Amino acid sequence: MKKILLTSLMSFTFFLNANAQQWIEKTSCNKKASTIVNEAITSLSNIEAHMAIGMAKAALVVDEDCECAKLVIAAAASNNQDWGSRSDKLKKINVKSLTDEERAWYTLLSTTNDKFEEAVKAALADNPNSALINWFNAGQDMDSNKAFAKKFPSLAAGAYNFMAYGYAREDDYKSAHEAIDKSISLHDGPNALDSKAEIYAMEGDYQKAFSNQLKAFDVAPWASPYQPKLVTYWRTANKDNLIKNLKEAQANVQNAIIEQDLDEWKKYISEDMMLTSGDSSLTEFYTQTEELFLADRNFTWESFDLNDIEVDFSPEMNMAVLKFYAKGAYSFNDSDEKVDYSTRASSVWIATDSGWKMVHANWAPFGGSGIPQ
Repeated sequence: MKKILLTSLMSFTFFLNANAQQWIEKTSCNKKASTIVNEAITSLSNIEAHMAIGMAKAALVVDEDCECAKLVIAAAASNNQDWGSRSDKLKKINVKSLTDEERAWYTLLSTTNDKFEEAVKAALADNPNSALINWFNAGQDMDSNKAFAKKFPSLAAGAYNFMAYGYAREDDYKSAHEAIDKSISLHDGPNALDSKAEIYAMEGDYQKAFSNQLKAFDVAPWASPYQPKLVTYWRTANKDNLIKNLKEAQANVQNAIIEQDLDEWKKYISEDMMLTSGDSSLTEFYTQTEELFLADRNFTWESFDLNDIEVDFSPEMNMAVLKFYAKGAYSFNDSDEKVDYSTRASSVWIATDSGWKMVHANWAPFGGSGIPQ
């Protein structure tokens, strides 16, 4: 009984210690601001920079002398030597007010990329129990992230996220989902949901990828960084229907061209990017205009059919290339001479806010004649 009681007390103590862990134990901020800024660092470690900046600014409202909050803001900024603003933001920090851990972080943020690894090792030697410095030391190494998760279990959401990708890349999706679910249980943020969606996409389950990406998007839809993949997953999950619609659209465009139906043709053309085309007459490429579209022809179509349409998408599912063949016949207006028409062709379509639009088409004779010059 005594052994059971001792074990329970030890477990309870570990639980308290684990949950009491902070990225920076001693900050230059007051108690409330310190709590907020440690949450901000949690968001930083989970690649949620916008949320981290918001928390850091909140910490500065609580304590305008919270230099650690300024470190968060600087860390979220780019260190690009040409246009990044990190160096300017670091200059606004009162270095004399920084604690030892904060000063170590300040030094790392001031270090160039080529010397960063060496600087981390030096910082770790001086601050072996700092969760933040240990996190930097873990870097992109699987074993180091596992070690970090063991040493700082309550702060390991980002480490488990990293591990999840490592497992997924090895096709160990069971372990990947266990790791990302652990990450989600430790930190209530959108990035882990985005990661869970991406792991499902790696498995080929785009419906589940879409469902989880939607949850990440829902956290803050306005200008959300999770919106592009949300669209990609939805289109991939509905790829068969999208292919069907694009094939129909290609046929509709061609019918509009043959009948010179300008209103129908304009449904599939973007006003922001003009359609360029290369005809099967093998003349120079040109930009299609309403005047050219309605220009008189010296021939009349008697038949025209598209066949064997294949559709390929860009990885982001925002562009499609259609490859197809066409057969038919036309006759010259001045002689009634009939010509058998046979071509191969391709077209490029882009996704816009008003639907899919064709921006390029190219035709060439194939086993027959193209249109006359």
